[in-house]
Amino acid sequence: MENSPQKRKKVKDIFSPHELKSNFFSEEIEENEEPEIQEENEISLSMKEESIMITRMETSPETQEEIKKIREEKQSEEPMIIDSSSQEKKKKGLRMFMYFMIPVTLAFLYYLGFIGLARAEILISSRKMEIPFSKEILVDTNVSSIDTTKAIIPGNLFSFNSTETEEFTSTGQGKDEKKAKGIITIYNNYSTSPQILVATTRFETPDHKIFRLDSRTVVPGATTENGKLVPSTIDVKVTADQPGADYNIEACNLPDCKFSIPGFKGMPEFDGFYGVSKNAMAGGSSGSVPVVSSEDIKNAESVILDKVINSINQDLENKVPQGLTILTGAKSGVNISKLSSNAELGDYVDKFTVEAEMTVKVIAFDENNIIKYVQGVLEEDRDENYNFCKDLEIEYSDLETDFDKGTLKVTIKVNQTLCHQLDLDEIKSSVIGKNQEELDEIFKNNPGIDEVKIKFWPFWIKKVPNSLQKINILIDADFEEEANID
Repeated sequence: MENSPQKRKKVKDIFSPHELKSNFFSEEIEENEEPEIQEENEISLSMKEESIMITRMETSPETQEEIKKIREEKQSEEPMIIDSSSQEKKKKGLRMFMYFMIPVTLAFLYYLGFIGLARAEILISSRKMEIPFSKEILVDTNVSSIDTTKAIIPGNLFSFNSTETEEFTSTGQGKDEKKAKGIITIYNNYSTSPQILVATTRFETPDHKIFRLDSRTVVPGATTENGKLVPSTIDVKVTADQPGADYNIEACNLPDCKFSIPGFKGMPEFDGFYGVSKNAMAGGSSGSVPVVSSEDIKNAESVILDKVINSINQDLENKVPQGLTILTGAKSGVNISKLSSNAELGDYVDKFTVEAEMTVKVIAFDENNIIKYVQGVLEEDRDENYNFCKDLEIEYSDLETDFDKGTLKVTIKVNQTLCHQLDLDEIKSSVIGKNQEELDEIFKNNPGIDEVKIKFWPFWIKKVPNSLQKINILIDADFEEEANID
């Protein structure tokens, strides 16, 4: 019944014209009907909502939907007003902060750039002169001080001795040939007269192996009994004619085996003189064994001599005090006092030992004594405004050593540099706060200055700082290098 045509009412019938916004209900207002104008915010939302709650049961669904939109729009408008106000305050605060920080920052940068970080470095090359000097001097190990008038400086004589022993392996190959040896019994069944047999007399076995007498032998004569000849005998040592195991033969006894004497062949003595052996011949052998070759001896001597020389060089490096100079020509030749081996060429040994001993003498000196000598000679003619400066580069020539006397003659050649004296404190005081033009004038009028390089940092600085701690002045530094400001 509520939605019947009789009961349905329009929104304008429920609310008075000033309670509604014309844009929300334009579809419900007839074309010939003019909405009344109301002033904004004259009626609070709470009153509207209260009226809506009272008449909700009488409004249509379309009207209720319009009311809901009013609520949502009102809620969304309130925070937007709040956010806009807050952002405006933040922008204003940021602008105030920037107005304050800009001058502070500029002041800080000015301090850093022109005061805090300001540095100046000045490289000065003093005026110089060079004096050439050449002289033959004597380094004498028997004196302890410089003699300028006699051109003598003290020196030191060192003698180094080293002995080394080393074992080497034989690399040669030789044949280990041994001859079989034994004893035979010689029979004289020929006559009662003795028979002389010279050393190396041959005895031959039935298979033609030759053995020779080790020494001269006299075979006694045979005897007779009852008219019959009784043979005599003698035992002798024999050695095989050739090396090798083939001559290690078994015993050779009568009646199957006997040693004949080839020297008697074709003569009646051939059958009357012969030999037998009760024991075997032994000791014969043949093989390859190590042997000391000429190359082994040559290599061993070279190695052991190098070892001794290296040992002496180590002594030169470690035992000569630091700061002493040893010229190449101030060393004696190597004196080899011993070079021996326990084996000789051709010896059948696996290893052998070589021992070497040698001595080297040197004359050393302190190069500072030469500098003192040179400056001592030049001191008389030195201008009082100049000082000796720069390290001397000394050339040595015409060395002559006498190790028995402990002396070394040598010709020296140098160019001694003298630098004009400059007062560093005075220069610092004169450059404080000066610009480039003023600095040029100061240095131009200083007779001791030859050349100047000036560097300011940072690059926009145009004059020397007023603080001495910010000024770095280098005199006669490496003038080719860039100025380096820390």
